[in-house]
Amino acid sequence: MSGRLSVWPPLPLDVYFRRPLRGDLPFPLTETGCRLFARGRQALAHGVCAVGLRPGDEVLVPAYHHGSEIEALMGVGLLPRFYEATTTLEPDEQELDARLTANVRALHLTHYLGFPQDVDRWRRWCDERSLLLLEDAAQAWLATAAGAPVGSHGDVVIFCLYKTFGLPDGAALLVRRGIAAGGTESGLRAAKIAARNAAWLQARSGMAVALIDRFRRDTSKGDEQEFALGDPNLAPSSAVEFLLRRMPAEDAVRRRRANYQLLLDDLEAHVAEPFAGLPSGASPFAFPIKTDEKPKVLAKLYEQGIDGLNFWSIPHPSLPEKQYPRAAALRQHVVGLPVHQELTPRDVERIAEAVRGPRPSARVRSEAITTFDGLRDEWTAVSEQTSNIFSTWEWNSIWWRHFGRGKRLAARACSLGDGRLAAILPLYVSSERPFRTLRLIGHRQADHIGPICAPSDRVLGARALRAALNEEEADLFIGDNVSAGDGWSTLLRARVLSRTGSPVLRPNGMSWDEVLASRSHNFREQVRRRERKLEREHHLKFRLADDPSRIQDDLSVLFSLHAARWGDRSWFRGEAERFHREFAPCALERGWLRLWMLELDGRPAASWYGFRFGGTESYYQAGRDPAAERWSVGFVLLAHSIREALNDGVSEYRFLEGGEGYKYRFANHDSALETIALPGSPAGRTALAAARVLGSRRTFTALGRRVTG
Repeated sequence: MSGRLSVWPPLPLDVYFRRPLRGDLPFPLTETGCRLFARGRQALAHGVCAVGLRPGDEVLVPAYHHGSEIEALMGVGLLPRFYEATTTLEPDEQELDARLTANVRALHLTHYLGFPQDVDRWRRWCDERSLLLLEDAAQAWLATAAGAPVGSHGDVVIFCLYKTFGLPDGAALLVRRGIAAGGTESGLRAAKIAARNAAWLQARSGMAVALIDRFRRDTSKGDEQEFALGDPNLAPSSAVEFLLRRMPAEDAVRRRRANYQLLLDDLEAHVAEPFAGLPSGASPFAFPIKTDEKPKVLAKLYEQGIDGLNFWSIPHPSLPEKQYPRAAALRQHVVGLPVHQELTPRDVERIAEAVRGPRPSARVRSEAITTFDGLRDEWTAVSEQTSNIFSTWEWNSIWWRHFGRGKRLAARACSLGDGRLAAILPLYVSSERPFRTLRLIGHRQADHIGPICAPSDRVLGARALRAALNEEEADLFIGDNVSAGDGWSTLLRARVLSRTGSPVLRPNGMSWDEVLASRSHNFREQVRRRERKLEREHHLKFRLADDPSRIQDDLSVLFSLHAARWGDRSWFRGEAERFHREFAPCALERGWLRLWMLELDGRPAASWYGFRFGGTESYYQAGRDPAAERWSVGFVLLAHSIREALNDGVSEYRFLEGGEGYKYRFANHDSALETIALPGSPAGRTALAAARVLGSRRTFTALGRRVTG
């Protein structure tokens, strides 16, 4: 008997033994004006009072709602004025304007299932009408919109923490115009914690299902039909912060997104609008499918060990249902499926099969790539969808020519039934003994590598890679420095061996001056003062290498300055230098090369080497004259490169591998890099088991060969 799966995330048993995470808890838990309550409805009741709403005031609220939020508003004397919204669940401006009265004081905006609304638009709409904005992010904690956390714009925002992690309870209230009182009563609530642990056991053991079900309360109705406010001053369990300190937020979002994408690939024909795509900032709470036989589907899921969510089936009694047919249709037809981070890939496959039946025959054709010649145009079309210089035909073919000697190419081209090339697997056999190991072309010299495909084709790429592992009869696949944000570890069902930082500056439309304005006064002064000092004391010149006839000389300057800084640890030695002497001119010809020189009094003092591709700038390496370090020439040139990139309108400035502190002074995001491993044989599984004991940094050394270094 299989385990039982639920939309609600369980609490892993090992959480009590994990080390606490460093740094602050996620937004909004460290914000001024944030307070914790047991449940979101209690937080909402306190929040609307804290911003001055009074009995008799009216609030525009969605007709498609849970019901507890309506009860909370009415419980403090507010009156709901319902709006239907559009087919995408976004409010309709004309409808809202038609429902305005002199007593309307606020708009209640719901971020459904972790999918962000266009909150910038509705913030402006409220400001123009002197209304308060109430953001309901109960299902959208950890989601982002336009680069900012969901909840950054509302006057009152609520988040349900227990809908993201297996907590016994816990809701956050963020009030922008005042500070709300927090809950006044707290306890451990051991029974609720034990129930969440039991749910984790149930997901993994049919025996646990049979045992625990004997004592399990029926969850098929309660949360969807119970609207009561309860004790408005009830604080969350005293264990909430302890548990949150041991649950990586970014990991949870990545895994939820990867699971959602896997389900979307399988159940595209079943998904409920408007959830047929996965926006970049979404942190899905559940996967919604649409059905004309909701009770039958819920029963079928339950029989197969899946607790489907009877999503918002009953509205609050104050809603005149017949006036809102769109909301009524959603209540009648939408079922939520599990998508949380504690699901295994096998769980996700089981959920998909419970809905669609056995997997249909493969629709992807995979062919071996024996040579790079002849595939250039199609490869280029795919790589242009990635905004990643390391996915280009040029980078991969030149790398293979320099570093692939004596190795066997194992690359694959994956095409759809219509002949379109959808994914490229740039694989090669890096070793035959003690394990036949597949790696990605470009490793050591690049990061953010992986299967080359559009974001919408990542599920396809992951499945093709797993198939390639079997076709090559390989023991292991090692993916070095793949992007954690792309979800490859989850999509491939791979083990993460190590992780490192990869800071990114996402300007989100901000100019260089606006980016600086968002930093501390001290940092702004450093950036400006250091460049002014150089201008006062020297003839300062920034030069972009753009002359093909002198590119080799400019590269020699870069290599010498890098060696002067790093000595024997210089990146550009031997074959690496020869590789870049071939690739850089190619990149210049295609408009990708960004090679900056900082010259003082006519002499090069610092050099910056990077690439611009698909609207993304990548900082690859740099060098500087040690004799000029007292003028901070490296820092000044780095700031100049960022300023020029933003002036040219790039969407991302990537600092690439490494969590050095100076990068985070400029960056506002960390896309993180993971080295992952996937076994393809019993020997590979044994190696990974040994790696778990030895630790990722010592992986495979005791087995005779280090393949992760």
